[in-house]
Amino acid sequence: MEKDEPENTKESLKDSESLEPEKKGGPYTKKEQEERKIQVYHLHFEENKSALEIAELLNVNRNTINDDIRYWHHQLANEFKAQDLTAKMTKQIQRMEIQRDRLFDEFKEANNLDERIRLEKFISDIDNRLAQLYSKMISSGKTNLAPTVKLDEINDNEIKELVRDLVLVDDPYADDVFSENYLKHYLIEKTHCDVSYTENVIEKMNKGGLEICRQVPHIEKNHILWPSFDNSMTYNLAKFGTMRGYVSKEEYISFWTERQKMRSEIKKEEEVVEKFEQKYGPESEWSEQVKEMFEKSVEDYIKSSEE
Repeated sequence: MEKDEPENTKESLKDSESLEPEKKGGPYTKKEQEERKIQVYHLHFEENKSALEIAELLNVNRNTINDDIRYWHHQLANEFKAQDLTAKMTKQIQRMEIQRDRLFDEFKEANNLDERIRLEKFISDIDNRLAQLYSKMISSGKTNLAPTVKLDEINDNEIKELVRDLVLVDDPYADDVFSENYLKHYLIEKTHCDVSYTENVIEKMNKGGLEICRQVPHIEKNHILWPSFDNSMTYNLAKFGTMRGYVSKEEYISFWTERQKMRSEIKKEEEVVEKFEQKYGPESEWSEQVKEMFEKSVEDYIKSSEE
């Protein structure tokens, strides 16, 4: 014989069921759709949240969120077709670029190894977020965007400027090898052109000898790399630039030598840090006296290796 459930138990079950939110499903009104899409844009593009996280936050089916994200990628690709970004997206990209530049300046001036690693992770995260966004736009644009400029209309000076901007940099971890998608990303970011235009630029560069400068990227420790999901062709842009006369050999050697010197100094400083941490503990716990000893040791170490 079954026992009757106590009334208070039944009531508590009813209360707990009423507290559980019902999963939202369609159909949605036009106003609800627009409001949700704006929320999805903010959460995905500005806060870098995944579709699953957004679905849980908004209590909406994950497939619906995926559709909203695809909608925004399509909208952004169409904006590229008009050679312009939405005002909101432009502001976001500029903010991320400014943040990246500020972090990189801090990275170059940081003396603490832990701080360098922390900043490098932040920079890498921004690069990845920008890369993912532009890669999706490029993929979408290949099928959605029509050519806007003919091959013979592309100015050679624009290619020269592109090459010089990427090769003649004072970043100690800069690589001379760039992927095709990176070149497209850089052009779109700089000029707000459409994807078809970038493909024409690459084609003209290939006709000018870029295709014979193919090379696998040289990976180094602490090098902030273009994300591994980029499987496009890679080229030695320095080799192409000197071959075409966009960059003189003397200019390139000067920048290359300076980068090697900066790398060497960073490596030596890391070696001194390791020795000091073995002797005095973590760098964050060093006294002012130890910090002064460390700075002098780094200076002496660099000078001795230059003699």
